[in-house]
Amino acid sequence: MRHTIVKEGPLVFIRNVLVMELVAGIFLYAASYLENYEQIYNAWKLTKFLRYDNFLMLAFSLFQLFYITLLFLDWYFSHYEIHEKEIVRKSGLLFRHRKSVSLSNVASVELYQSPLSRWMHHGTIILEHSNGRETKIKNVGSYEDYLHIIKQTVNGVSGRLIDHDVAQLIERGEGLYVEFKETLRYDVRKGEVSKEMERMVLKTIVGFMNSEGGTLVIGVSDTGAVVGLENDLKNLPKKNRDGLENHLSMLIKTTIGLPFAKYVSASFEKIEDKEVCVVTVMESHKPAYLRNSDKTEEFFVRVGNSTQPFSMSEAEDYIKSHWKQR
Repeated sequence: MRHTIVKEGPLVFIRNVLVMELVAGIFLYAASYLENYEQIYNAWKLTKFLRYDNFLMLAFSLFQLFYITLLFLDWYFSHYEIHEKEIVRKSGLLFRHRKSVSLSNVASVELYQSPLSRWMHHGTIILEHSNGRETKIKNVGSYEDYLHIIKQTVNGVSGRLIDHDVAQLIERGEGLYVEFKETLRYDVRKGEVSKEMERMVLKTIVGFMNSEGGTLVIGVSDTGAVVGLENDLKNLPKKNRDGLENHLSMLIKTTIGLPFAKYVSASFEKIEDKEVCVVTVMESHKPAYLRNSDKTEEFFVRVGNSTQPFSMSEAEDYIKSHWKQR
């Protein structure tokens, strides 16, 4: 399963610099009372190379440059990863640190904004755990997207969105949150690769995004028969799982849009000795459209066990009611 990377914003780096400046100032102020460093400097006859006041200015500038560089690199290489069941914080320069937080005991997901972060359109995402502890992802840009993804992922862990037993999911059949596709791009009846087959898959993904999310299983017929991915894999340049996942990802980015790719993840399961692709789609925080080859866009919604196209007026009314509180 792919994961979503969340990066804390530059205010975190600036805060760290200000804290370090305060600590360094207090330390140097206290150290100035321990020794007469100018006298020591003069005793070593260093003044013939550089005056003491110039030495102080140069030394402090180099010290500042050193710790600001370290703080920047630490901030730059630190991030959070949102996985299916956990959020992982990775940090460290030479020695990488990994801290994992389970999503299964998250009681609430909240947003905090200071006046400055609100002006910058940033926000701090706060995860409150059932044991009272908090996890804070600070100063996040595009926080609406990440807040929505985390909430959807927490819902998935609790079992409200994602059915992790694929065999049982297939056995229960298609419904509001589940759809089967025999292939991603191979038309079995015509015996050739078909753009229309790809469009049917993308239409389902858009429909799930515009509804409450869902699961698309590729490699299963409408009747629930497991047929596998063989026809798709043999017609891809890279004839393996990665090739299929990369092709699906490319289709989503080019026909639905790069900002929506984060709402889709793919995994692979073996059912009846045949491999299927399980595509988990989360509800989007804003309307998703399917772009056609002629540059027109279509709006789809999951209705019952099918994906339905909406007219412009229907889409306008649906968008107003579905996203009015989001």
